[in-house]
Amino acid sequence: MTVHPLEGKPMTETSPVAAFFAACDADDLGAAADCFAPDGVWIVASGPEPGRTYTRDEIPAFLKEIVGKRDLLDADGARMIYGERIVVADQEFLEFRCESAAGVVLDRGIDVFTLSDGKILRKDVFRKA
Repeated sequence: MTVHPLEGKPMTETSPVAAFFAACDADDLGAAADCFAPDGVWIVASGPEPGRTYTRDEIPAFLKEIVGKRDLLDADGARMIYGERIVVADQEFLEFRCESAAGVVLDRGIDVFTLSDGKILRKDVFRKA
């Protein structure tokens, strides 16, 4: 189960971040990737290192992995919970956490989206387990 960052929020649907989450919710990985600029990147946190960077062309395959993990978490009763998006100039910040069915926090962090010309230029994930 996902508690979506768009639920009950009066946000502009013109945001590429809103479009990205709507496409992900619909499992439309191509549309989700299309929210990124041609030179857009997704930087994933991993341990103490900066993490792996996925280019725009690599994002659909990466999203497919994430959807598989999401489906496994859903089957176990875990859920993703998103905070309210904060918009500052050309950036959008979104806090997230993953909780087990028992309410144990499994993962938490912040996504920082940098936008340019109506597209996501960078999605940088800062994670704190």
